[in-house]
Amino acid sequence: MDLSIKRISSYENYIHYSMCMLGGFFGSYALLLRGNFGSAQTANLIQLFINVSAFNLFDILFRTLALFLFVLFLMLSFYIKDKYTLQSVKICLLVEIISVLAIGLIPSGANDLMALLPLFALTAFQWGMFNGTKEYTSPTLFSTGNIRQCISGWIDYKVSAKAKSKMKALFYSYTLIYYHLGVLVGIALTYTFGAKGIFICLVPLFINLMIEMKYIN
Repeated sequence: MDLSIKRISSYENYIHYSMCMLGGFFGSYALLLRGNFGSAQTANLIQLFINVSAFNLFDILFRTLALFLFVLFLMLSFYIKDKYTLQSVKICLLVEIISVLAIGLIPSGANDLMALLPLFALTAFQWGMFNGTKEYTSPTLFSTGNIRQCISGWIDYKVSAKAKSKMKALFYSYTLIYYHLGVLVGIALTYTFGAKGIFICLVPLFINLMIEMKYIN
């Protein structure tokens, strides 16, 4: 079905913000339930080197495996995005639905590092597939770069009064708002339902999948 440029742009923003909410949820869910941030490798690599210095072989094994899965699924996402461009979003949403189901079935009492492995794979795949819109580069899984761009946009708008700078500033402001709404939902549902709280993520994932299947491509 052919869509106007305006509607496509609106859809790009919608799916970006919805994936930001999921990214925020994954972040607070992993930190509260497993004590680790499962959406990036910075903390994991620091912990890996700390454990190497302490000769903690168990943690070394699982943190190395987490790094391997993150890199593997990031590479896989790039390949699918290049090879199957028109279907890449559908594929990503299906992978995330399966991953969320798997993560939610892992008991709260399971080993924290082992339980995080599928989340590292999921977030790597999401990062490779969703990194903003055609106009703005913006990760959906963490805040640092988005904070920088948000401040840059507002300062530039204050200095130059350009409408383009205001649009950029608003885009990154909404990105941060939706991300941290996801964080708050993650906190509430993780405290209430534990590991199974992640199942709520199936709702936006299925909605996005239905929109993709009905209106896009």
